[in-house]
Amino acid sequence: MMLVLRSALFNVWVYVVMAVIGIGLAPVGLWSRAGSYWITRFYSRHMFWVMRHLLGIEVEVRGPVPTEPCLLVCKHQSFADMMILQCALPAAKFIIKQELRFAPFLGWYAMRMGVVPVHRGKGGKALASMMKGVRELQAKGPGQIVIFAQGTRVPPGVEKPWKIGAWRLHNAFPDMPCIPVALNTGLFWGKTDFLRPAGTMVVEFLDPIEPGLPAEDFLQTVEARIETACSALYAEAEAKGEGMDWRAAAARKA
Repeated sequence: MMLVLRSALFNVWVYVVMAVIGIGLAPVGLWSRAGSYWITRFYSRHMFWVMRHLLGIEVEVRGPVPTEPCLLVCKHQSFADMMILQCALPAAKFIIKQELRFAPFLGWYAMRMGVVPVHRGKGGKALASMMKGVRELQAKGPGQIVIFAQGTRVPPGVEKPWKIGAWRLHNAFPDMPCIPVALNTGLFWGKTDFLRPAGTMVVEFLDPIEPGLPAEDFLQTVEARIETACSALYAEAEAKGEGMDWRAAAARKA
């Protein structure tokens, strides 16, 4: 019962604080792009503090954190993914779905900081638009380009294809290291899950992928490295009795 009550309080608090900070600190965001970065990181760190003290959820970042321009090919399981990456990286620049541009507060601050919105379902036009957007964004100020390469949040244990857009970016920007990113955040803050069980959310930066791979080899390498690392994180949490029963949840959501 306590987990239900704490989860309910947290789920409400996420959006109440988003509105309060989003409105109250809007002048800071309007003043500069750096101000928008500061606001989003302030919000994220506040939520991490609440998670730790209310829910018993810790946040851990593993592996060498990239500080130079690079391409991050990421697994995506939770709203928390963007929050953790935003705080860990010096200049995260996200590729997001077009609809998020219009999300209250979140969309406004994202556009202010600099993101690349992509219209899913537009095929080649969407890829061309994404490439153009990344070039323009990097020209304004180099950073760490983050692409959620399955195109949506995918629960732990559920299989979804890895899309070609990540390879197109890797191929178009050969001078930027391509770094896979694994995580287990869906065990604690899933897309459709109400409960927020205790444990450690982990985001792990893996070894870079070698340049020059053909599309099929690249996607196979990305999938193998990220899914293997994610499975190890699930097993680690399971051994500690942390997070949700991801095997049962995957069977329901597959």
